[in-house]
Amino acid sequence: MAGTNYQIVIIGGGAAGMIAALAASRTIAGSEILIIEKNDRLGKKLLATGNGRCNLSNAFCNWQGYGGVNSDFTKDALTEMSPKATLNFFEEIGLMTREEEDGRIYPYSGHGASVRDAMDAGLISAHVERAVGKTVFLLEKGPEGFFIKTSEGDLYHGKHVILATGGKAGSQHGSTGDGYGFAKSFGHTLVRPLPALVQLRTEDPAFRNLKGVRAKGAVSLEMKGKIVAREKGEIQFTDEGLSGICIFDLSRYYDPNQGDTFVLVDLFPEYTQEALARILEKRETAMKNRPDLTILDGMVHPKLASVRLLNGKKAPPNLAQALKNWKVKVSGTRGWADAQVTAGGVSCSEIESFTMESKLVQGLYFAGEVMDVDGRCGGWNLQWAWSSGYLAGQSAAEDMILLEEDSDGKRIHSGLHR
Repeated sequence: MAGTNYQIVIIGGGAAGMIAALAASRTIAGSEILIIEKNDRLGKKLLATGNGRCNLSNAFCNWQGYGGVNSDFTKDALTEMSPKATLNFFEEIGLMTREEEDGRIYPYSGHGASVRDAMDAGLISAHVERAVGKTVFLLEKGPEGFFIKTSEGDLYHGKHVILATGGKAGSQHGSTGDGYGFAKSFGHTLVRPLPALVQLRTEDPAFRNLKGVRAKGAVSLEMKGKIVAREKGEIQFTDEGLSGICIFDLSRYYDPNQGDTFVLVDLFPEYTQEALARILEKRETAMKNRPDLTILDGMVHPKLASVRLLNGKKAPPNLAQALKNWKVKVSGTRGWADAQVTAGGVSCSEIESFTMESKLVQGLYFAGEVMDVDGRCGGWNLQWAWSSGYLAGQSAAEDMILLEEDSDGKRIHSGLHR
């Protein structure tokens, strides 16, 4: 079958795919590496992250902070390519960075395009091949490697393939879950993908009057009567429900199949319910000749005061309970277009953690969000893209050239871990 031959073909030209190519090009010739990307250029989604500033990592990233069925799967990749090693890598390709609040790391320029452009320049310098505006619809393996066909009629051969297709989050940027079908065709198991780092919706009509309100507090996610996650931070109220970084981090644990789910909002996490009730009792006495709503003046936003008081929670003990344990029923999320990341994906139990190679198919590697790994808001998910992508590219390239002496003194291909 005619086609263009490469040592490594990377399907997906986002963060994970680009760094996989750069890592591989340090071991084999860049001209032997091909990136196939459905968008008209590489790294398009990078421009949308961090409100256009590209929050590319976090100084506090560690392998224990990632979710997924196999919680320790990320350890090898995060050890091999830590946040510090990642920043050194970017410095080598010409990107200057800075650390900001909560360990978030951004390009010093403040422009997400700087990250993409530095990587793009590195790929050009390494002579890595690219095929943009191409959608892969067929991926098969034969005796000599993989066959890749695109909807545009292109045919490529790759001895090794890295799936860096992303998940389904941010579908407007081309993330449509294509890699899941390819992985399943090779026998891989899929952990159900769900939108994560996304706003949570409610059908509570009170929220129609809360659009634009912000409040510091603590939030907990309750499923089947059990608290599964807790976060603190700024809570943002919308006419549809709840938003803000703390809510995004809660959303990683939301599963619509788990039955009734609630977010418990605590607007006064620094006080016990009893202590808050005593404060309210004193204020009630001091403000006895004022309208009811004034009891919360200076404590919460006037719109929040109105909602909690109009719900009949006027007595200090009841009001304290309402402010400390506001139970908001979750009806869903804003969906894939608004989600920043995918929870779920290709099961990590079927992938070698120290190479990112499939345990089922020799020569098939995975990188980034296509796997069942998700991280906190604030640079954690891009760090996973860098760590897993670098390890996949490095491993695939080394697997291509690693030779060893057999007992007769002949050189034979051994593979990294076979």
